[in-house]
Amino acid sequence: MSKTIVVDAHHHFAPEGSNEKVGVADGVDFGARFRGGRSKALHRMMQIENTLRFMDDAGVDRAVLNQTIWSPMGVDFCRMMNDGYARVAKTYPDRFIPCAHLPLGGKSDILDELDRCVTVLGFRGVAVVSSTAEVTLDSESLYPLYEKVSGLDVPIVVHPSIRTPIWGGVKYEMSSTVSREYDIAKATVEVLYGVLPRFPGLKFIMPHFGGGMPNLKGRILAWFEPQGWDVPAEIKGHPKTPRELEQSGLDRAFDALFDRLYFDTAGFGGWMPIAESSTRVIRPDRLCFGTDYPFEIHEARDVKSFIENIKKLGVTEEEKSKILGGTILTLFKSR
Repeated sequence: MSKTIVVDAHHHFAPEGSNEKVGVADGVDFGARFRGGRSKALHRMMQIENTLRFMDDAGVDRAVLNQTIWSPMGVDFCRMMNDGYARVAKTYPDRFIPCAHLPLGGKSDILDELDRCVTVLGFRGVAVVSSTAEVTLDSESLYPLYEKVSGLDVPIVVHPSIRTPIWGGVKYEMSSTVSREYDIAKATVEVLYGVLPRFPGLKFIMPHFGGGMPNLKGRILAWFEPQGWDVPAEIKGHPKTPRELEQSGLDRAFDALFDRLYFDTAGFGGWMPIAESSTRVIRPDRLCFGTDYPFEIHEARDVKSFIENIKKLGVTEEEKSKILGGTILTLFKSR
């Protein structure tokens, strides 16, 4: 029996020296943030030997690397990050899958950096934030980027924005909890409605189960009315029951879009109720194991437990294998 390859689709790493160059962007003082409460995490993700030891202890074979929350720092900063990622991937080609880091935009210098990362550095994916203060994932300014990514045929890894406040206040840690998940869920809907119909070849990996999408999918589906669809007058502009959705064919039209998205399992610390419910509303072959190391999960024993619990999910062995790594390896053409 062949060994199941475990790939962490949501794993952070900061190249040496990058922390010294972070500053203020998109309303976030990244330097102050990582000198404060996140300093331990920063130390962990800058030590590649510690990262490898952690992966070995946790039973993780490979990791998709990104630190795209720093990407709003600009193209020059991203170029420095990408060079650092290329060095690590060259040194450990069987352990790491780097993502190209880009600001959220579609200008020529951004497209040139993407082309360099894929055609020169050999990266097989690109990472972007879920939004900035000025740009959302369905913004027309991103169309040139999406056209370029479509031509290069690489997946887009989306990471939550960490700007504060985001879609609400900072009380009760909401900026890190419901407000952040709202931004991810909003980004997921923006991609469904505003991006995939125009760019059908794009492959998005949404973080944190799409911001809790297992519980939100039914609500979004009930209001689904794609442009140009002849919705019966009696239900148009209203939430629709499962019967009405089935009779009108809207459920099938929705799933044709939704099933093109991929979702990582990070963001909930290995909490299994959402993982279990996700397999009922998201195709298992669209789920990708992720830990959000070293932020959400930072101890190997917790990752090992998460992996073992995924192996107990009520899906087929083939589906478990895809969740744990097979789907990501296919997406990144890394088998």
